[in-house]
Amino acid sequence: MQDNDHTIDSDRAPSAIGEIETTDRQADGADGPAAPGDEPPPQPPQPRARFRDRPQGWGRLTQSHSDDTVARPVGTALREDGRTVGRARVGATRATTSAARGQRQRGIFAGVLAVIVLLFALSRFVGGATSSAPAAPTAVPLPTPVPFAVVNGAPITATAVLGVDAGLKGPREAVELPNGRIAVADTDNGRLAILDKKGGLIASITKAATAFQQPFALATNGRDLYVLDATRGAIERFDTGGHFVREIAHDSALLQDARGLSINRSGLLYVANPRANAVITFSPDGKVIKQLTSPLGAGPTAYNQPSDVAVARDDSLYIYDDGNTRIKKEKPSGDLVTQLQAPPSDTLHSVHVLPLPDGRVVASDPAGALVVYPATGGTPTRLPLHMPGQPLSPVSPLGLSRLSDGAILVSDDTGNRLLVVRLP
Repeated sequence: MQDNDHTIDSDRAPSAIGEIETTDRQADGADGPAAPGDEPPPQPPQPRARFRDRPQGWGRLTQSHSDDTVARPVGTALREDGRTVGRARVGATRATTSAARGQRQRGIFAGVLAVIVLLFALSRFVGGATSSAPAAPTAVPLPTPVPFAVVNGAPITATAVLGVDAGLKGPREAVELPNGRIAVADTDNGRLAILDKKGGLIASITKAATAFQQPFALATNGRDLYVLDATRGAIERFDTGGHFVREIAHDSALLQDARGLSINRSGLLYVANPRANAVITFSPDGKVIKQLTSPLGAGPTAYNQPSDVAVARDDSLYIYDDGNTRIKKEKPSGDLVTQLQAPPSDTLHSVHVLPLPDGRVVASDPAGALVVYPATGGTPTRLPLHMPGQPLSPVSPLGLSRLSDGAILVSDDTGNRLLVVRLP
């Protein structure tokens, strides 16, 4: 719900613009002594400037000067008569005056440049502080108070156990196919398992567009079978005979680590993804139709890691909101209809939801029970789930689907099996 580092070679970077270094040069005299009266007057020193940058950016303005004392030209004899000394003194005076003028000019230039640099640095600082100031963190609201209060009902015993000899490992969901066979998302084995009516293994499918990594959820409309591969972030389409047709979607941002998959009568697919904090609607050919999402939160319109979604006959969505331990009933538009208290779980072993034709809603409780919500509202009933002949055998129901005879097919993650259950 990823930053390039740039490295600058400081040995090659220029230093700060603005440091000026000046040096005085001495005038070269003749190779031999000049004839009396022929030597030229001493020339004032001529400054020469060059700029040097600093790797740290704009630097301070500095000047370096040689001694202002006028150097005697090489080879010039200092005569003690008034003409030579006077001429030297006049030349020295002129040189000193010229040097002072140059120094003043350089001082003015340095002052102006320093003001420009200061104004530029100030504007950068103010602008940077304004644009890069981090936004104040938004507090995540506390979960909406929906305490999980239930009526404890009588235990129910599974009427059949399937897949015991199929080598299932961590099955998350199973659905009945039109020919009576059963497709299983055999998650920890990284395969799609096809069982016969009695639970015997018919086919072990480990590859679709590429090898399965984490087949996590299934959905069928009676014509096609869709498999959600959570690690790859893909939805694979099979026919009801278990033959791969094509990959309809492969989107890491929307599908990676997704957990829930459901389909409506029109063929629209709904995916619950706690990692993206969203419920995404796909067309039958894999086009994104809608995305219901929000910042992590607990308000009526917010989600906190939705990990399962189921579609009712009227196209209402039942979404298990894991971080808020609630089931949200929403219209396809995302408008909240109601919310139901739900048992806790984690997104890897999520509570699953199943709306029934009579208006009741069933939720799996990974702690070993089914929770039944009345069609008219009110307090749900928690029914502990038992194995036939083994009332103390641990059971961890996760995936739920409806069989053609009205029974419920439950994926038992702990027992690595499927249970057939009939509600009272």
